[in-house]
Amino acid sequence: MTATAFGPASLSNLGPGFATLGLCITGPGDRVTAPRTETAGVTVSGPAFLPTAPARNTAGRAAAWVLSSSGAEGGLALTIEKGIPLGSGIGGSSASAVAGAWAANVALGSPFAKADLVEAVLDGESAASGCRHGDNVLPALLGGLVLTSPADPASHRPILLADLPPLVVLRPHVEVLTREARAVLPETVPHGSASAQAAELAFLLTALQAGEWTEAGRRVMRDRLAEPFRAPLVPVYEAVRQAALDAGAAG
Repeated sequence: MTATAFGPASLSNLGPGFATLGLCITGPGDRVTAPRTETAGVTVSGPAFLPTAPARNTAGRAAAWVLSSSGAEGGLALTIEKGIPLGSGIGGSSASAVAGAWAANVALGSPFAKADLVEAVLDGESAASGCRHGDNVLPALLGGLVLTSPADPASHRPILLADLPPLVVLRPHVEVLTREARAVLPETVPHGSASAQAAELAFLLTALQAGEWTEAGRRVMRDRLAEPFRAPLVPVYEAVRQAALDAGAAG
C-alpha cells in the first residue's frame, strides 16, 4: 500500500509564547509519499539539500517511529516534496515530520489515531533542532492553536478560538535554521522579564480566544525572550515590522 500525506505550515511563538504556543496556517506545506517495501526499515529520497539518512531527516525519523511502534513487517520508502523552504520560519521541518508520520501510518493500515502520533512527530522534529519541542509540530499535526510545555513537549492543550485570526505571512529571502535561532538565545533572563512574559502570554491567549485582534496584536509585539535576540538574524525585520504597522496591522 502507498499513502501520500500533506504537512501544513505553522507559526510558533506568536510573540510572548516562545516555545509554548503555535498555530497551524493554511497555504504552504510539504508532501510525503510512503509506499511499503519488503525490505525492513525506512529509506528517504527528496531534494538534494535534504539529508537522506532517516535518523537525520524529520520525515524519516517520524516514519521510523511509526514503523517500529506498529510492529509491522517490511519497511517504507519515503519521497519528500518540499513546499516550505528550509529556514523560512513557518515550520518546514515540522511539516515534513507530520507528513512523514501520517503517510507512514496510513500506508501501514492506520494503526494509530492522530493523537497517538504526538511522540512520532516530536521525535521527528528533534532531527532538525537537536531537541524535542512542540510549538510548530503539534499545531501542524493537530490543527488550530496549541499550547505546549517546553519542559514536557508531549504535554499539550488545544486552544479554542472564537474566529480565525486574520494573518499575513511575509517571507523574506533569508534562511534562519532552527538550530541557529536557538543558539542566539541567552541561557538565562532576568526574573522581571520572565514574569512579564508570562503575563503577556496570558493576555494574548485571552485576546485570541475572544477574537480581540487589536489587543492580540499589542500583546504579540511584547516578547522579551526571543525577538530582541533573533531580530538581527533577519536584516529587513525592523523595516517590515514598521511597514506593517503603518499599513494598519494590529501587530
